[in-house]
Amino acid sequence: MKKKLSVIVSFYNEEESIDSFVNETVKELEKIEELEYEIIFVNDNSKDGSLVKLLKHRENNNRIKIINLSRRFGPMESIMAGIQMSSGDALVNLDIDLQDPPSLILEMVKFWREENYDVVFTTRTSREGEPFIKKIISSVGYKILKRFTNIPMEKDSGDFRLISKRVIEEYKKFGEVYPFFRFVVDWIGFKRKQIFYERKSRRKGKTKHPFGLGIFFNFFEISLTPFTDAPIRFALIFGIISFITTLIIMMRTLYLFFAGVPFEEISSTSIFVAILFFGSIQSLILGVLSIYIGSIFKESKKRPLYIIDKTFGFEESIENK
Repeated sequence: MKKKLSVIVSFYNEEESIDSFVNETVKELEKIEELEYEIIFVNDNSKDGSLVKLLKHRENNNRIKIINLSRRFGPMESIMAGIQMSSGDALVNLDIDLQDPPSLILEMVKFWREENYDVVFTTRTSREGEPFIKKIISSVGYKILKRFTNIPMEKDSGDFRLISKRVIEEYKKFGEVYPFFRFVVDWIGFKRKQIFYERKSRRKGKTKHPFGLGIFFNFFEISLTPFTDAPIRFALIFGIISFITTLIIMMRTLYLFFAGVPFEEISSTSIFVAILFFGSIQSLILGVLSIYIGSIFKESKKRPLYIIDKTFGFEESIENK
């Protein structure tokens, strides 16, 4: 009996990339012998003509399936929607901009079918077209995550990966607010295989991923806090340091006072600096706690990760569910 592969493609406003992506991906999938496939496009409520283009491609290939979300929920929620609706024995998550080459799918499937790997993840040896500052931030972020989480993640490994049926079933159990695909898969574990590739520049259109402050939001609220309590531990350390520093300043001030030093000669600069230092430490601790409290607040509401407006190509069309 033939195995089936599901390809998950989440996107937002990618009208320019659809034609080349469909043509190249279908070409690569049809090279793989004894393998059925489905390509599930998750439309994160695009405002351009992406849906119209996909429906035209579906007229020529009924293995193309489409999930329309009711509003823009985000890439991780879109990936979860695709995984929940997938029917393959394995799946590959793939970006629509072709920075991650569909030609690697053949090698990924080989490791899955012939060597029984549950996770085949890719690592970028180069990242063309990305700003230098973004590469630096990403490198530092991976080092922090690897140091302070217990997840066996690799630097420059993204969401482009294959996962087997049993990993899929474990991933479906996650209902947290930000089910970050690559880290959740790494957290699940099982037999893993790493392959390397050169990531090319985006061919058409512009990236929809945030830059600037959006990177820090993604790092702290989506990547770091769901997988470690290290920031809270650091807050405790900062509190201890500030307490010891305060104690030293108080003892110095009292010593100078009882030693008969005139109050005017007791340095007010050190007191002023201490006030600024403690104020900044308190603000930092409150900021860290607010991130965790915000995450707890979102988790406690138990809202659905996404809402499907309409589907195309599935056995039972889902509308307004």
